[in-house]
Amino acid sequence: MTEFGSKMRVLMIERELSLRGLAAAVHFDAGHLSKIRSGFRAPSPDLARLLDEALEADGELAALAPAARTCTRERRSVERASPHPGVPNEEDDDMERRRLLQALAALGITTTPAMEALQHIHGGVDRALGRSEESQLDEWEETVAEYGYSYTLLPPQQLMRDLAVDLVAVQQITARRTDDRLSKDWSRVTSALSLLMAKTLCNLGEPRLARQWWTTAHHAADASGDIHLSIWVTQNRLIREIYEDRPAGVLLRKADEAISRSSGTPCPGLAGLHSVRAQVYALQGRDAEAAAALRSCEEITQRTNTSTADPSSVNDWAEDRVHYTAAWVHAYAGDRELVDKSVDKALAILPADDPRTRSQLSLLNASGHVRAGDVTEGVRLAQAVYEAQPVEHRTTLVNSLARKVADAVPAESRRSPKVAGYLESLDAGTPVRRA
Repeated sequence: MTEFGSKMRVLMIERELSLRGLAAAVHFDAGHLSKIRSGFRAPSPDLARLLDEALEADGELAALAPAARTCTRERRSVERASPHPGVPNEEDDDMERRRLLQALAALGITTTPAMEALQHIHGGVDRALGRSEESQLDEWEETVAEYGYSYTLLPPQQLMRDLAVDLVAVQQITARRTDDRLSKDWSRVTSALSLLMAKTLCNLGEPRLARQWWTTAHHAADASGDIHLSIWVTQNRLIREIYEDRPAGVLLRKADEAISRSSGTPCPGLAGLHSVRAQVYALQGRDAEAAAALRSCEEITQRTNTSTADPSSVNDWAEDRVHYTAAWVHAYAGDRELVDKSVDKALAILPADDPRTRSQLSLLNASGHVRAGDVTEGVRLAQAVYEAQPVEHRTTLVNSLARKVADAVPAESRRSPKVAGYLESLDAGTPVRRA
C-alpha cells in the first residue's frame, strides 16, 4: 500500500465514509478507488484533488499523489519481470481442494464433476491471464456487501450453505496469497463472512458452533488493524448473547470493555454497544439506566454518518436500529404508548419484504402491551405474528421474543383460553434447525 492509499484509508475511517459513499462524492468508480486505496493504482492530479476535498484532508492527500504515482510505476516494473506470481503447488492444492470438498459434502453441499471441471478450468484461465489478487479482492468485498442484503431475506439453512462455500473459496485464495500488502484487506473480508456465519448459526439454534466463528471473526478483525470492525463484531456478538440469556453482568462488562477500546470515537459499533447496554439494563428492570444508555445510542448514531446507511443491509447501522432499541426498552418498562411509537418508526424505515425484523418488532410490541396490563391484545398480536411467520424464518431471535411475550403474562391470566391457545402455538412451532 502506498502512503497515499494508507492515508486515504485512515481518513475514510475517521470520516465514516464507505467506498461507495466516497465514489458518489467524487463521481468515480468504487472499484477504481479501491485500487488506489490498496496501492495498485495512482490517482491523477484531478482525482487526488477531489479525494482531498471529499475527505477534508487539507491538501495532505494532494501532496502525497506524486509519490504514489512513482511507487505504482516501480511496482508495475517488478510485476512485468515476474509474470506468473502466486502459482500454487498443484499437488498440495489438489489435496486441500479434496479436503474442503469433503467438508462441504458433510454439510449437504455437493458439486458435480462437471462443475468441478469448470471451476478448475476457470482457475487456470485466471492464472494464465495474470488476474490480480486485487481484482479478486474487489469482487469479494462486493460479495460481503450483497450478503448484507440477503441475510434477512434468505432462510438461515440456505444462507449457511452459501456462506460455507464462499468461506472455502476465500480460504483457498488467501492460502495462495502472495501480496502481503493486501493481507489486512483479506482479513476484513474473512471477518465479515465469519461474522455472518456466526449470526446464521445463532439463528439456527447452534450457539456452540457459532462461538468458533465468532472467534474467527474477532481474530480476523484484529488482524485487519481496523478497530471499528473489531468493535462491530463485538457488538453483534453481544446482541446475540442477550437472546441466549447470557448473564447480564458478563454482557455489561464486555460492552464496557469494548467501549473503552473504542476511545469514544463515534462509529456504528459503538452505537451498537450502547444499544446492548440499554437492552440489558431493561431486562434487569433498571429503567433509568436503560433510558440513559438509549440516549447515548441515539447521540452516537446522530454523530455517525448514517445518511448513507441502508436499513436493508445488516452491514449498516441505520436509524431503525435505534428505534428497535427504544422499542425494547419501552416494552420492558411497560410503556405501551412509547413502544407503539418506536415500533411504528422502525417499521416505517425497514423494507416491507424483511421477513424477520418486522416480526421481531411486532413481538416486542406485543410484549409491551402485556407488561402494560393489556394481556388480551398483547397475546392476540403475538399469536397472529408468530403463526404468520414462515417456519424457515422462525429463528432463535423470533422464538425467543415470542417466548418472552408468554413469560410476561401474569400468573392469574395464564389459564385464559387466549393465553392457552398462544402457548399451544409456541409448543407446536417448529424451531429453525440445520437441515
